[in-house]
Amino acid sequence: MEEYTKNSFYLVKLILKWKVHFIVITISAILLSALFSSEWFIKPRFKSFATVYPANVLPFSEESKTEQILQVLQSSQIRDAIVQKFNLFEHYGINASESEANAKLIGIYNSFVSVSKTEFESVDIKVTDTDPKLACDMVNEIISQLNKKISSLHKEKAKEVAIVLEKQLKLKSSQLDSLNKGLQELRTKYQILDYDDQAKEVSKAYLKGGNANTNSLMKNLEEKGGEYYQMKKVYDDVIKSYGATRTEYDNVLKELNKEFTYTYVVSPPSVADKKSYPIRWLIVSISTISTNFLLLIIVLILNNKNKIA
Repeated sequence: MEEYTKNSFYLVKLILKWKVHFIVITISAILLSALFSSEWFIKPRFKSFATVYPANVLPFSEESKTEQILQVLQSSQIRDAIVQKFNLFEHYGINASESEANAKLIGIYNSFVSVSKTEFESVDIKVTDTDPKLACDMVNEIISQLNKKISSLHKEKAKEVAIVLEKQLKLKSSQLDSLNKGLQELRTKYQILDYDDQAKEVSKAYLKGGNANTNSLMKNLEEKGGEYYQMKKVYDDVIKSYGATRTEYDNVLKELNKEFTYTYVVSPPSVADKKSYPIRWLIVSISTISTNFLLLIIVLILNNKNKIA
């Protein structure tokens, strides 16, 4: 403790001895850092942001809905759409004909545009730019492109399902036609219209003595009744399956024609009226502290040299 007190007292004495230098350096650091952090040297940037939740998003994998829209937001398709709409090559001052133009653009874009998942399963979309209105417009366009991309993915998936269902409907329709022809032949040729009811009626008539028609129908039922029964059962199953498939197919077609919004915007973007970068007071503070610390080291070195001499 005593050693610490001695060192502290020594530093205070040293600073007081060189106080003029420290005052000059402090004032110079403040003035220069304030100057070089001004709009003359650093263009101010403004931030616009939005917070969105996923809505109407269908699961494609084990990822959560939030992770899915985060993947879409980070896709090159959305970035390319934003670049094209706002002509970012020109805005960022990049010559599109340069060999590394795309790499430069992606680097700048990624430093100015960010998307991140929050602890509440929402997604933050942030854009900083020298033009506050452009930053706001870019956030809105990113949300719009997100909706378009997810809609495209869902419709693409729905089209695949619709094609499969359409094939199933054609197959079931062909089965129904074939079964209907077979049943119609049994009805026309063997007068079998309803196996269960006819079997009961024929049995009653036969027990009462019957007649030629009864005996003929009895024979038909014995020979073709089983075939008719099985064919009718298959026909009923297929037509039931056809109805279920048709309902599913109609629902898929409805989904294809609907226009959904796939994000719920909790915090919509707005045009910033205050810059977010540079933070001048922070730059001035760090520069002033750093400069004084460097001066203190120089003074300590010079003072030790004088003692040795």
